[in-house]
Amino acid sequence: MVFNGFLWGNYKESKRGQELIGYFKNYEANIFNKRIGIYTEINSDIEFSPRSYWHDLDKYIKAVKELSLDIGAWEKEGYVCGSNASSKIASIDDAENLYITVLDEQGRVFEPFEGEDIQFLSDCFYISYPDYFFPYYFNRYYYRLVAIFNEFGIYLPPVPPRDDLDRRMFHYFELCRSLHEFRMANNLSGAELSAFLYGFALNMVKKPDIGGTLPEPRKAHFVGGGINNNGDFGYLDNADSASVSFWNGNPETNTGDIIVMYCLTPRSHIHSIWRAMAPGCFEPFFYFYKGIYIGHPMTVKPISLSELKNDEVLSEMPLVRGNMQGINGRLILKKYYDRILHLLEERGEDISPLPRLPDDPMQEIELKSEKDVERHLLEPLLKKLGFAEHQWERQLRIRVARGERVIPDYVILPKGERDNRSGHWVWEAKYSIANGRQLKDDFGQVKTYALLLGCKGLGLISREGVWISVPDFSFGKIKFWSWKQVNENDHLNEIFDIAGNKNGTR
Repeated sequence: MVFNGFLWGNYKESKRGQELIGYFKNYEANIFNKRIGIYTEINSDIEFSPRSYWHDLDKYIKAVKELSLDIGAWEKEGYVCGSNASSKIASIDDAENLYITVLDEQGRVFEPFEGEDIQFLSDCFYISYPDYFFPYYFNRYYYRLVAIFNEFGIYLPPVPPRDDLDRRMFHYFELCRSLHEFRMANNLSGAELSAFLYGFALNMVKKPDIGGTLPEPRKAHFVGGGINNNGDFGYLDNADSASVSFWNGNPETNTGDIIVMYCLTPRSHIHSIWRAMAPGCFEPFFYFYKGIYIGHPMTVKPISLSELKNDEVLSEMPLVRGNMQGINGRLILKKYYDRILHLLEERGEDISPLPRLPDDPMQEIELKSEKDVERHLLEPLLKKLGFAEHQWERQLRIRVARGERVIPDYVILPKGERDNRSGHWVWEAKYSIANGRQLKDDFGQVKTYALLLGCKGLGLISREGVWISVPDFSFGKIKFWSWKQVNENDHLNEIFDIAGNKNGTR
């Protein structure tokens, strides 16, 4: 949905809205003086764990002072942290430089320094500069932050790879930058932005309904349990229909997807069928980097690894041939999942309560490259916008300057030949647009193509969503839609009004 100022105004003036804004406006006093009454309400609303450092508050107050006063790089640059700061932060770029400086110096204060400390750091930065940072309460609930960003069309930078710890720590600031742009566009204070996140926006995003009806599954995935005698076997054996658990899985999981639970050695067998209770996601600041919530378990008759390896169909699975190594989150194609159901039925299992996969080959497509984005995202979108395949040209060559050539991905309604080419619209596909800087670079590239071809507009597309700009091609006026929004009629109509073929097939 588009941010609705009227609805926000009503929430802002409500008792709950006033409580949250007041809490975040006086955040330092509330969190460090243990005045946690409102916090308890927040915790109840969003089901987040309390701050771990509250259990040793004096230690962390001391750490805050060290961060505030004892980091030489801050003093050298004139930055001071804390509520008494004499701030020299005048822009989001200044805030970024400050954040990078702190990360460079953090080893002098924290040993070891892990991603989960982002909760503490976010408090320190928010207390110091609430116009540029926000307190982070989404550990193990990152999917709900993703849902908020998608719901309100806020740009969500992709989570960096698991092994890139520096970029994972910097990801927090990328979130701050996106929220700062949203805050400025909608005239919110820092405290109001936090109240928006943890009150107003969360009310718009559905929580998993444990006893509710799930959407039909789109895909099936394997997960594994029981490594190093960690207690998983006992939990799985005693799970009932109300059981819900956070599990290491595929971040591409959709709510309602089928989860096949496999017990690792020494059991080595399929144990039960679960459902995904929420969208899977990366957890950038949590030890288990890829997380899903699973529920609705149905224990089935075990199918052993040896049976999988001897079956004429399931033995073809690379996962089975690899002895189920690297199992968590692995996609199960429909023909293999159907075969598992067939084996269960053969041994007397009533499979009627078990979920089924739809006969939709598109659901088994995974985006692994830029070409996948072109084929499975951009071209279907162009067709929804009213263009037939003969109305676009891929890899159109444009001669410029001293015979140099530039090659845009897709030109809509191209005209002319050789050195006199033009087009109605230009689209550029990227596998992923990882952050604001990359977006600027990619926007600059496609803007060059649009100007050379005299286009009326330009579009960027990636697995994160769709960006559109029309003359004067100002980066500050670029529009963004998440894929959730693109698949909703209201937003698709909005995109059509800007970039669609209003004259029908030509």
